[in-house]
Amino acid sequence: MKKILSLFTLLAMLSLLIACTPTNGDDKVNLRSENPRNDIYYEIFIRSFADSDGDGIGDFNGVTQNLDYLEDLGVTAIWMMPFNDTELDFESHHGYRIRDYYDVNTEYGTMEDLENLIEAAKERKMRVMMDLVINHTSDTHPWFVDARDNASTSPYRDWYIWQTPSTAFESFAGGMKDLNLQNEEVVQEIKNIVTFWQDKGITGFRFDAAKHLFIGDPGTNPAVMASKTHEFLRGLQTHARQNDPGVLFLGEVFEYEYSAVQNYYIGLDSLFDFYVANEIWSKVGHGTNSRLFVSNIERAFNTYRPYNANYAPAIFMSNHDLDRIASLGQFSGPNGLEKLKLAASVTLTLPGSPHIYYGEELGMTGTRYEGTDFGQGAVYDQYRRAPFIWGDVSKTTTWLNPYNGSDSAPSVATQLDNPNSLLNHYKAIANLRKDNPGLMYGNFLKAWNENTSSLQGYVRHYEFEGVGQTVLVIHNMTSTTKVVDVEYVKLLYGNLELPAYGTLVLEIDSSKINDYIS
Repeated sequence: MKKILSLFTLLAMLSLLIACTPTNGDDKVNLRSENPRNDIYYEIFIRSFADSDGDGIGDFNGVTQNLDYLEDLGVTAIWMMPFNDTELDFESHHGYRIRDYYDVNTEYGTMEDLENLIEAAKERKMRVMMDLVINHTSDTHPWFVDARDNASTSPYRDWYIWQTPSTAFESFAGGMKDLNLQNEEVVQEIKNIVTFWQDKGITGFRFDAAKHLFIGDPGTNPAVMASKTHEFLRGLQTHARQNDPGVLFLGEVFEYEYSAVQNYYIGLDSLFDFYVANEIWSKVGHGTNSRLFVSNIERAFNTYRPYNANYAPAIFMSNHDLDRIASLGQFSGPNGLEKLKLAASVTLTLPGSPHIYYGEELGMTGTRYEGTDFGQGAVYDQYRRAPFIWGDVSKTTTWLNPYNGSDSAPSVATQLDNPNSLLNHYKAIANLRKDNPGLMYGNFLKAWNENTSSLQGYVRHYEFEGVGQTVLVIHNMTSTTKVVDVEYVKLLYGNLELPAYGTLVLEIDSSKINDYIS
């Protein structure tokens, strides 16, 4: 009888071990298919990323040729800023003045080049998200030109919002005319555009300026406008899921207060979390009220759940519309590099899908200038989107002249050879996330019950069909070494003697999770 009991005990222990063991191989692929909206994204401004043909402008083939770099970094998905046919002048470098939704920017290559890129990414199991600009078109788009020039006869006249017989509404100045999304013909055309790109292999859509979609409607108050936006996005999402149940809908709602964005989860899977970004800038960067860091983030996440139980926030530190994080004063100086590493550790261990802005992993700098001409024309956001620093002139883009240190960060080539570099830190944490389902999947996050102003931690947990993992992440928010005394199953990253601004990741016993949370 004792031998039988021992056998049962052994089997039970084995089952628990399996349940708490990170998956690999086929299991990892299966978990990924069950979680199509959890990825590690890399935001690419194609013009600046990599030049394949020597014309100084980044292109589709440049991205394709460097997918190995992204895979090695730990990236599982890419988001490419607009690549549709667009204005080609210096001021419109960003690509948001769309002239044709069914064609590509000729400076980036051909449709075949893009198709090859999507297929190459698919071979690496990388998802591809496109920037879909449906708030507005260029004032040179054939729809708008016909609507403006043939007001009484144009079938596109009601596709735009007119303030006067000859003036159409612009949420954003510079020849970007808002579409009338109350027109069912426009909505159907957008559905056709989504289907077109899904057929090309696009697996996700980032919706630019989501909160502006109905802002130009005359007499519409903010509450009505927001309700229309949620309804519109939900309808478009339903359409897209008929083509691909795993499609990702991600919205840009530029708001720093989480209560201002929670309703958008009605029609979106993910939102860029500006609130969390601000918490990182202040709590990690400035060190202000660090004791509230995790509790603030947990409270924000809890407000999203009633609107979408499967919410997947897009965690980021900087993007193409913001000054780069390495340019912020609180991330420079004697502890600047360590703080940048800690900010990366936070971003890559929170729930949802972390987003790495190209060059962020190098510590690239870049700020906005207000129309100053440095010899190429009026400069605004261009230096937030400066050429990526490869350390290889054959693929470094040259469309923008270096200015004020825009090319001063250590190159890829230099940082790969330095084990303590920012780039190698990103690689370590991104691959740690990718290899551990407790970090990679699900949106479980609870504050560690021993949090202090110095140490801020949280528990992450994921379980699916008997396979799961529970992880405790602890960050040192200070410039001095801290020692952690905590029970754990396995040390996944770091050391119990946490260095300044260091991170510790521990696998803990899932059955004792309540011992670690409030």
